Amino acid sequence: MWSVLLIGLTSCGHQQPSETIIERKPPVAVPQKKPQVEAPKPTLQVPMSHKVGLLLPLTGSHAKLGNHLLQAAELSLFEMGPSSLTLLPQDTTQGGAHKAALRALDAGAELLLGPLFAEDVKAIRPLVASRKVNLISFSTDQGVAGNGVFILGFLPSQQINQASNFAKTKGLTKVAALTPEDGYGKLVDQTLKQLNSQGKIKLLGITHYARGDILEGNPGNSRIKDEVSQYKSKGLQALFVPEGGENLSHLLKLLISQMPLTIVGSGQWDTQDTLDLAFDLKENFFASPDPETRGQFIRRYEEVYGEKPPRIASLAYDAVALSAALVDKGYTQQNLTLPQGFMGMDGLFRLTPQGLNERGLAILEVTSIGFKTLNPAPRSF
Repeated sequence: MWSVLLIGLTSCGHQQPSETIIERKPPVAVPQKKPQVEAPKPTLQVPMSHKVGLLLPLTGSHAKLGNHLLQAAELSLFEMGPSSLTLLPQDTTQGGAHKAALRALDAGAELLLGPLFAEDVKAIRPLVASRKVNLISFSTDQGVAGNGVFILGFLPSQQINQASNFAKTKGLTKVAALTPEDGYGKLVDQTLKQLNSQGKIKLLGITHYARGDILEGNPGNSRIKDEVSQYKSKGLQALFVPEGGENLSHLLKLLISQMPLTIVGSGQWDTQDTLDLAFDLKENFFASPDPETRGQFIRRYEEVYGEKPPRIASLAYDAVALSAALVDKGYTQQNLTLPQGFMGMDGLFRLTPQGLNERGLAILEVTSIGFKTLNPAPRSF
């Protein structure tokens, strides 16, 4: 029986997998300059026996993001030290995701990591099923999960649930939300409505908006302001705003007239962009993976590649680390869905038989000097 799988970044040397705890540590030497990656790249060859396909957009409009994830995957492989693992990076842009997956499988891949986008996952689901291999996608679209497809991306439903539970401990149960008219917004809506039906919150309403509605001067501005004002008149205690970056900035400008107001975010707040808005967001909170271990990953990535990784790069790191840890056990559904879970760069997580993931999340508060942990992430399920 396996215990929690630990993927560490704390000291030099490495350990081989054991039956109870697996801990991998970084090598003494790291590359002195940023590796050059030419895409598409047929293999990242290491003299090892087990092969894992890595499906990413390495060319085209999403090449920058795809290559960041590839670099994180390379870093993870380097951090693992000697192991019987070979990565097979394949470009999902040239020829499409189906051909990329086919190339990896024909080359002997026993597991597929990626792709990044839900439409690409849909394109290769029949192939995955026919070849009887499992796939760990970086998507957040729950609709593509199941039948050998696992979703490793950060799911808003868990973040909203966790943030709502914390808000309840503070007596904040009368809530409303501003959500975008897209798939992410629909997941947030669904979660809040479910919490309302369970009696965990009192949902006063949800205001939907198209991206253009929140731009300064758009006629949609007044509608959003008016509806938030109506929520406040009904006793609003917390407003969920699951947006990040520039969109969050636009929304905050619309909410200035409604302050003071407790605003609750989602994992999309977990970026430097949110800290840049700390003056308006201080003392507001959101649920997100443990920032401590992720901070180690960010520092290591910067040390090797000379730049900060995008937020989702840690998914590629954890996926490769998980692959390395299970390489001698096999990539069966039973092994991938260990109930004890795994401890990665984004903290505790586990894959479920339904193809989703569950994460141990922390509650973070926005302050002028960074994110403050109000409630630490759990260390076990």
